[in-house]
Amino acid sequence: MTDELIARLSANLNRVPPQALQNRLWIAVGLGLSAALLLAYPVLHLLLDRPMGATWGGMMFWVKAGYTIAFGLLGCAALPVLARPDGRILWPMASAAILLLASLTLGTMSWMTTDWSMSELMGATSMVCPWLIVLTSTPILAAMLVALRAMAPRSSTMAGFAAGLLAGGFGAAIYSFYCGETGMMFMAVWYSLGVAATAALGALLGRLLLRW
Repeated sequence: MTDELIARLSANLNRVPPQALQNRLWIAVGLGLSAALLLAYPVLHLLLDRPMGATWGGMMFWVKAGYTIAFGLLGCAALPVLARPDGRILWPMASAAILLLASLTLGTMSWMTTDWSMSELMGATSMVCPWLIVLTSTPILAAMLVALRAMAPRSSTMAGFAAGLLAGGFGAAIYSFYCGETGMMFMAVWYSLGVAATAALGALLGRLLLRW
């Protein structure tokens, strides 16, 4: 009886191409990034009154770009594993925490050299920076959640968190093209807050939308 049931269930299975899960995720990343770039140009150009690439070439431009892209890549490393029913992975999350701690340490050291200047911490856009990062990241997060809906993650919350980390990192990198802030402490606090808020939003939406 059991063998007959298994035979019936497996009789009409369609062959799944190799790397199908990863390919679906990478297509979603590409679509989300394209949408985020299209959104960023009119919205951030209008809200910040700053053209794209205004700070291109400065040291902090590359620091901000590298810092935020690192979060996005860690999300990329975690998501294909966490999208599976048996997925368990910790090192990308631990690496993200270490990266955050390192940035806060370096930011604090830089802040000390300015005699704890509030302009080093707050800049001119601290009250909008995290929210604009979340806004810029939203198309990427939406694309990742749509892709994950076709999968069966072991933990919907953790899969959503990884999607948010990916989206927040790459969204913040896009935002950095328009941001004129040059303080290390500003980046460590407000950029990190924007990425963290997007990751938390991903975890919340994942818990609601990715159950199976």
